[in-house]
Amino acid sequence: MAVSIPGARLDADQLSSRDATSSPRRARACSPGASRGAALLALLSLALVAGCGGASSGAAPAESPAPASEPAAKEPFDLEKALAREADDLPAREVRAADWSARAFGGAAPKIEQKDGFVAISIPLGTANDVECFVYNTMLDSGEAMRNFIELLDPEKVEVSRVVPWEISVHRESPAVFVQALYLAPTAGGKAAGLLKIAVHADRAHPIACLHDEVGYVRTFERLAKGLFDSFESKSPAQKSEYTDTMILRIGKVPVGFETNDLLADEGGQRRWLSRSALLVPRDATSLHIEDDASNVLLDAQGRVKGGIWIETSQGKVNHRIELSQKKNFEYEYAGEVEGKKVQGTFSLATKAWLTSPVATASELARRLKKKGAFELKQQEYAPSVDPTKPVDVQYTRDASGAVTVNTSAMRLVGSLASDGRPESFEVSSGPPGLTIQRAYTRGKL
Repeated sequence: MAVSIPGARLDADQLSSRDATSSPRRARACSPGASRGAALLALLSLALVAGCGGASSGAAPAESPAPASEPAAKEPFDLEKALAREADDLPAREVRAADWSARAFGGAAPKIEQKDGFVAISIPLGTANDVECFVYNTMLDSGEAMRNFIELLDPEKVEVSRVVPWEISVHRESPAVFVQALYLAPTAGGKAAGLLKIAVHADRAHPIACLHDEVGYVRTFERLAKGLFDSFESKSPAQKSEYTDTMILRIGKVPVGFETNDLLADEGGQRRWLSRSALLVPRDATSLHIEDDASNVLLDAQGRVKGGIWIETSQGKVNHRIELSQKKNFEYEYAGEVEGKKVQGTFSLATKAWLTSPVATASELARRLKKKGAFELKQQEYAPSVDPTKPVDVQYTRDASGAVTVNTSAMRLVGSLASDGRPESFEVSSGPPGLTIQRAYTRGKL
């Protein structure tokens, strides 16, 4: 559900005339994000971190000033009223490309352009500016894509007043993130207000990004984007997973991130646990700390870790890229880069066993959940975000009341597990205040 922008009133600022043309660079020629190919500890890592063309304007001006020889009273521009504008009764219109189709609410037929690596769609609302959407052919880092779109607001040309993540929801089994940025653009007649709205849908095969640069129309944009995400049908969809779940992170009521996981069976029966997450935490009123994590873990028949790759980026820079592989005698070898420095080495678990995967951990917890009473599970898990050179000690405890606590040296969470042993609902009891993790979607069995 869309929310109004806190502190958006600009009573002390003069707003510009109708002739303003200043606006952020458009995204039509841009293709942000890069393709990349956990247990509850992955959520702990997220929680720990939580401590181009076009000339039409998205700015909303007041009335044009009258000529100097004919002075006239000018009605003050009401920003709050402009922010509340919506476009009603837009019909659903078909959008079709070579190998996919969808529907989008619009005031007129959408325009479609095939680009290198993506399809650009311009959807009129019957307002000053169209909604621009981009359907990509490769997986995106959702956070990095969002960061690149926010940076269309060039600080040399506009003054950002507020950046707010207002919604994270699940569509066709993949999460979508919604962010709005209120800005001011200097013009000859004063300052013009603009509102850039962005939505990124993290589909594995065809991620979609939508933008609208115009004051107001927040719920209109949300309805349009969600309708496009929900109705999208492709002749080349992502591989169907055996199991999938998505969890949403919030600080208070503000959605600040997600984790989505898929259990995939490749040809030959080899199974993989593909995990992707994005974090968009407000650092202050005008900026977000943005981070992406992705891991692709190979599993053996018992659900233990055979090997894998883990990648984490923050603000567009790679924090780590680590590859792990099984060796002999319960030993693992790791190699990669951490903050630009090469790392390589081996480690073994204290129990002389193979690393347990999120699948094996969930299965063991599910088995224990079936029995009444308290229990305790101690094990070592691999989380490069915490330490890429060795496994991390993790303790799962259920007390007599049924509450589950997850402890590591860095974080403590208290909440509940679903019957399949995966997280249902947790609150961070040591760390960022008010940070919660809530399961939003699940399908299949582990």
